[in-house]
Amino acid sequence: MELSINIGNLLSRYDLETSIDLAKQAGFTAMDYSLMDMVKDDAPFNGDNYLELAHAVRALADAKGFPVNQTHAPFSFGSKLWGDPDYYQNVILPRMIRSIEISGILGAKVIVIHPLHHITYHGNEETLFRMNMDYYRSLIPYAAKAGVKIGVENMFQSDPLRKYIVADTCSTAEEFVRYIDELNSEHITACLDIGHVALPLTDATAADVIRALGHHRLGALHVHDNDYTRDLHILPYLGKLNWAEICAALGEIDYQGDFTYEVNGQLFLNCDEEFVPLGVGFMGTVGKHLCSMVEANRKTL
Repeated sequence: MELSINIGNLLSRYDLETSIDLAKQAGFTAMDYSLMDMVKDDAPFNGDNYLELAHAVRALADAKGFPVNQTHAPFSFGSKLWGDPDYYQNVILPRMIRSIEISGILGAKVIVIHPLHHITYHGNEETLFRMNMDYYRSLIPYAAKAGVKIGVENMFQSDPLRKYIVADTCSTAEEFVRYIDELNSEHITACLDIGHVALPLTDATAADVIRALGHHRLGALHVHDNDYTRDLHILPYLGKLNWAEICAALGEIDYQGDFTYEVNGQLFLNCDEEFVPLGVGFMGTVGKHLCSMVEANRKTL
């Protein structure tokens, strides 16, 4: 199991080579390489030389022995643009396809692609289910060609009137299982966002959802913590989630994916240069401890 850092936090301050060096020294063994800035028209990977850029990232990762294990497709186009058929066909869909191609070049095992959830979830569950079946099935051939798996992620929404978090696509274990089983493809897997599980009011904990998804469905993680009310994306143990239970559940199902952080970069925004290795080192120490708890509970299935 790779211990993977979302390298974008360090890339906001350093070049890729320096970021990799810092992450390796901290005990990380792989990186999650975000493609989320492809929502911007002028993003480098939207340019004509995107293949050259992708191969350059892969070459450096290979030279450093620090693979890209996971990527994240762009998603924050805004609900109006997602709902615009012309914009979807001419901009969003081509960028999704390109992000899958790039992920294959980078060597990622999984590219996380959010389900469609630009309309209100409550009352539209079946509509969204049908939309997402069509959406993911349209992307599977590109994932097969690139040699990657698409990670379906559990989401949440904010009630527009009351301003609190409510359920969304794949918030419940039952619906998440239904999505993966209905798609029924070797190029589809579940990416459980552990922090997202805690936000909507459901009956299940993260450990419950891990056990429900089980060994064969759960193939990737977004690891972060929160206070059960805000999507904070903070380091485990800085919030309120029960990490002993979470790691025990991952071990019990013999989880075969990687342990991939999706923590925010606030730690590196204002600190001095001398602190950065200490901060990354602390992140790595926490991750190694959690991975050791998974292994301590592992049951080979």
